[in-house]
Amino acid sequence: MQNIGSDLCIRGQKVSTTWNYNLMAGPGDLTGDGNGDLLSRDSAGVLWLHPGDGAVDTKLGARIKVGSGWNAYDALVGADDYSGDGRPDLLARYTSGRLFLYMGTGTATAPFAAREQIATGWNVYDMLVVPGDIDGDSKGDVLARLPNGDMHVYTSTGNAGAATFTARVKFGTGWNIYKNMV
Repeated sequence: MQNIGSDLCIRGQKVSTTWNYNLMAGPGDLTGDGNGDLLSRDSAGVLWLHPGDGAVDTKLGARIKVGSGWNAYDALVGADDYSGDGRPDLLARYTSGRLFLYMGTGTATAPFAAREQIATGWNVYDMLVVPGDIDGDSKGDVLARLPNGDMHVYTSTGNAGAATFTARVKFGTGWNIYKNMV
C-alpha cells in the first residue's frame, strides 16, 4: 500500500484519487466478511472504515463512518486479536500515554465495542508496531520503541483489561535508525 499525494495505490494499482487522510491502519477483517479492511482518519478527526473486497486488483468499498474525535489519539495500531474473542482489535494511544483497546465486533456499521483503558505510560514510546505473533502462542503482540532505539515487546495474554499484555521485555537496541516500520 502506498500513498502518493492524494492517490492511494495498492500493488501499483490506483484505488483512490481522493485519499486525504493523516493516518491509516490495516487492522484486518473488521467487517466479518473474510477480507482485510483499512481504517483512515481525516484532518477533522473522523475515523473511516474502508471495506476490502479480497480481489487481486483490490478495490475498496464505500467508506463507512466509524465516528469522530479520533484526532485525540497520536497512534492507532492493530492487526490482531488482543482480547481473545477471535476478532481483530484496535489499540489507540493518547499523547498522555493512556492506551485503549477497542475490541472488534465483526460488524461493518459498528466495528468496535466501547473502548477500555488497558495501560498508562505508553507516551515514552515514539513508535508502536504490530507485527503479529512474535512468541508463537497464536496471540498478537506489540513492539514499542523508545526514542533511544531500544525496542520492547509486549506479548498478548488474550484477555481484555489491565492484563491484556505481559510486562515488557527488551527486544533489541539500535531500532532508532528506522523512520517507519510496518
